[in-house]
Amino acid sequence: MKISSPRRRQFLVGTAAAIVAAVALTGCGPAATNPNAAETSSVAKDITIDAPSGPGSGYDQTARALEKALKGEKLSDKIEVRNTQGAGGTVALSQFVQKTGTKDLMIGGLSLVGATITNSAPNKLSDLTPVSRLIGEYEVIVVPAESPYKTLEEFLTALKTDAGANPIAIGNQGGIDHIWGGQLVQAAGVKPTDVNFVTFSGGGEALVALLGNKVAAGISGYGEFADQVDAGKLRILAVSSEKPIDIAPDAPTIADAGYPEAVLVNWRGIFAPPGVSDTDRKALSDVFAKLVETNTWKETLKTNGWSNEYQDSDAFKAELENQQTKTQETLTTLGLA
Repeated sequence: MKISSPRRRQFLVGTAAAIVAAVALTGCGPAATNPNAAETSSVAKDITIDAPSGPGSGYDQTARALEKALKGEKLSDKIEVRNTQGAGGTVALSQFVQKTGTKDLMIGGLSLVGATITNSAPNKLSDLTPVSRLIGEYEVIVVPAESPYKTLEEFLTALKTDAGANPIAIGNQGGIDHIWGGQLVQAAGVKPTDVNFVTFSGGGEALVALLGNKVAAGISGYGEFADQVDAGKLRILAVSSEKPIDIAPDAPTIADAGYPEAVLVNWRGIFAPPGVSDTDRKALSDVFAKLVETNTWKETLKTNGWSNEYQDSDAFKAELENQQTKTQETLTTLGLA
């Protein structure tokens, strides 16, 4: 059948519209196999995530959790995790700051902020491009179950009377435990350098000292003491949070104890090299904004006992600058900066 010219044009337009509608309904084409593909920037398609510490560390665990979740949600096609150890993460930082583009990303956290200060590192974490803050772990201060100190206030009162008589077990000098301990006692009106902070190379050694009454109290991430708290051998005096945390909902918070200025979370986030364009920075940030809303990531947080501390790139950059200043001040009062 021959179609006249005006009708022919009408026929062709209608046919084209039908084809477009059919494609939209059936989901044909490359994006159909991956609902995120059309929205995900190419900046996250093939990346290396640098963990500034050894296998099994907190940074390494975070990097590998991201690798699994990004692949599982089809937000990235190819990811490699690389470990770089040394000087609390500052060796990795010194190498990463030389990189360019968006193919390389790095995990960073509050402990690395402290390490750059105590090691007088030539670079700061804020020299990188903050992409997204992701997770956090809260600190706790605990005492043995038979301790005479039933509340945080009782313990801090004892420190005011004789700061050196009640040693506190912490991790490495200048690390997150030390930073929070310094902020806590300072908030209570005790000079941090007067307090007997005792360093231990691992949580196991600190536990032995606590359970053997070699120290009066201990500070670490909740996970280090969780089993002994559950067993009734240790008592939590306070968690470093503003609100109750999911994994220890009955533990008193530092804010409720009357020291809101000592709220602190040991956060970890993702960074890109210096000089990344605003367009690429936002594209990367959008990828992680999608990730944190997925059930895969929410289950990852639950499995690891992490809290959701997500911030987008802009908010993360502002918070990082605040943390840099506050950590510098705390480590100075501890005589470590």
